[in-house]
Amino acid sequence: MPHIRTRYAEVLVEKALSHSPIVGVLGQRQVGKTTVLEKKCNDYRTLDKETTLRELEADPELFISNRGVRFAIDEAQLSPRLFPALKEWVRTSKKTGQFLLSGSVRFTSRKAIRESLTGRIVAIEVLPFTHAEASNRPLPTLLQAITQTRKQETLSALFAKKSVATTAEFESYLLTGGLPGICFFRSQSVRALRWETQIDTLLNRDLRLIQNTSLPYQALRDLLTFVAKNQGAPFEIGTAVKTTQISAITIKKLLFAYESLFLIRIINSTGDLTKPTYFFEDQGFATWLTRNTFSQPQDIIRCLFANLRQEFHYRPEQNGRIYQYRTKHDVEIPLVFDSKDVKVGILATLDKELRPKTLASAQAFLKQSPEFKCVIAYAGETAIARSESLFLIPYFWLL
Repeated sequence: MPHIRTRYAEVLVEKALSHSPIVGVLGQRQVGKTTVLEKKCNDYRTLDKETTLRELEADPELFISNRGVRFAIDEAQLSPRLFPALKEWVRTSKKTGQFLLSGSVRFTSRKAIRESLTGRIVAIEVLPFTHAEASNRPLPTLLQAITQTRKQETLSALFAKKSVATTAEFESYLLTGGLPGICFFRSQSVRALRWETQIDTLLNRDLRLIQNTSLPYQALRDLLTFVAKNQGAPFEIGTAVKTTQISAITIKKLLFAYESLFLIRIINSTGDLTKPTYFFEDQGFATWLTRNTFSQPQDIIRCLFANLRQEFHYRPEQNGRIYQYRTKHDVEIPLVFDSKDVKVGILATLDKELRPKTLASAQAFLKQSPEFKCVIAYAGETAIARSESLFLIPYFWLL
């Protein structure tokens, strides 16, 4: 199939199978979990198939017995009865690599599952394809390389040897996203149908596994669209209440549910202003919901979030953090990547010539955090080292 690629998560899954009896492969619907499971397992069953679900529900202990190693159960969250049976099985049989479970719902969001699997599972989350992963490139180390850069010559050499994207590829990624069950279809009409099916399944079925709500589908979609339009900015719950006519208490519960379905991810802030913000896990989904066109710095930031976080996510040994830096003096660094080997703050502009406010934000951030590099992702076509710590880099080169 044209969308089959080696996923960055596969290395982590294989490693987990070598030391844990149960390995979870988690992520949003259509993200490619089933493909990973089928490549790694010796026996595969899916609970999306009604007959298989009924078989498991009738006798969970019998269903998992005598399966050998690497028995994969797809969409495992559909049967809470499975998990106590697994708990008892691995209590007496501690052999590694016995079970592979996939889930389109974060297992820790469901109490019965969480209590059964605590200490017995290693969970690996599969992110939507990035531009690099879809292009079959090795897992990038761009942020680490930027952290180590000090001179114009080094900065120029870094991008001279890197396969850089074009503005068209950048905008295409925002349009199609990285869910292989959707993004690799060239026909916009086919993608549209698949997006609508995806949204319907998530809001009318999967969400109810986490949050028992009487709100109609359109209200749930309106809130999700509000988050999509405002991602990357401090979340204003009062504005969300006025826009959606949903109570603040219910909004908080639904945000938890959306996060548990791998639709959104919370990013915290440091500095004087510490309101959290949300980013969509898949930017094609956000673009579809908002009918957005590439027109503002926020679009650069959401695309870079989706593509650059892979360097931390698939290298858990980095113990990296992603956050924002905001102050009451209007200093905004919407993406900060922070680990032992990476110290990079990023802000964005669609200008080719920097405005004073953009430069002032970068300089204020560096004054507060002198061990960091600050990248201004801009609309120019040349990488420029303004100093040892401040770089201007064409935004589309950062994919």
